[in-house]
This record gives sequence, structure tokens and C-alpha cells, in this order.
Amino acid sequence: MTATAPTRPAGPAAPGRRRSFGRVFTRYTIGSVLAAVASEAVLLLTYGPGLLGPQAASVAAWAAGAALNYGLNRWWAWGRRGRADPLRELLPYWVIALTTMALSAWATGAADRQVDRLVEDEALGAALVGGVFLAVYGVMFVVKFVLFHYLVFADGGRPGRRPRAARRSRHQVPNTTRE
Repeated sequence: MTATAPTRPAGPAAPGRRRSFGRVFTRYTIGSVLAAVASEAVLLLTYGPGLLGPQAASVAAWAAGAALNYGLNRWWAWGRRGRADPLRELLPYWVIALTTMALSAWATGAADRQVDRLVEDEALGAALVGGVFLAVYGVMFVVKFVLFHYLVFADGGRPGRRPRAARRSRHQVPNTTRE
């Protein structure tokens, strides 16, 4: 008889191994900071030297952090494994992410128009536009966490519903209960 290693459920963490709110929030925060650093670097490297305009640089910066952020959120913060449900997880996640991108593109464009009137130093102007970009992500940080935690990565979607992977087949029930 050979022993096999236990497998992880494909969906959320097993019921007995639920991640604490504090642990999820801490991991979400770390992942968001890493994605923000990557995004801000791309924004400043593309907008600062004038390679891209403010909106295009904002979109490029969003793209740099979006995939990293999704992977860290799904896998590390919320402990999701396996294939993502397109309607329950992927669609809402990317709608939220794209809304954040649109807000940051609009805000950086507006900031760029104001910076031209207020500041003559290009480096200071780029820093101010970068600050606006980070401010949008700072505000959206809390909004996104609430939406991700209670909508996108919520366990099972409905109270009392167990994930499919946690259900037992008749072969996993001890023989004493079968006739």
C-alpha cells in the first residue's frame, strides 16, 4: 500500500484551513505595494522622459502591475488554486482592475494639464503626476480589498455552501456508514 500526499482543493482554502482576515489583508497589502512599485517605476520611466503622454504612461504602468497583482492576490493572499471561474472571479476582478486603470488615466491626464500651469520644472511635474497616480491607487486600495474579499474571492459565493473540492464522494465515507 502506497501513501499519497494530500491534495489541495482547487477552490478556496479548505474549510478547516480558512485564512484569517488579518493574514489576507497583510498579504493583499504586500502584493499591492509590490505592484504599486512596479507600476510607479513604469509610469516615471515612460512619462518622465516624455516617451509617453500621461494617459498612455498610466495605462502602461497599470499593465506592469496588474498581472503581478492578480497572481499575488489570487494565489498568495486568498489562497485560491486551480482554474478560475470566468464569471464569478475573472470578470469581476478585471472589471474592477480596468475601472481603476481608467480612473488613474483620467486623473494623471488632469494632473498633467494642471502641472503645466503650476510648475515649470519638468522633474517636479513628473513627480506630481506620479503622486496623483499613487493617490488614485491609494484610494482604490481599500475599495478593491472590500470587493475582492467579499465578492471576487469570497468562499463559495453563498453562506453555507461548501466548495466542490471539499465535498466527499461515497468512496471517502467510512465503510461502517454504508450498507
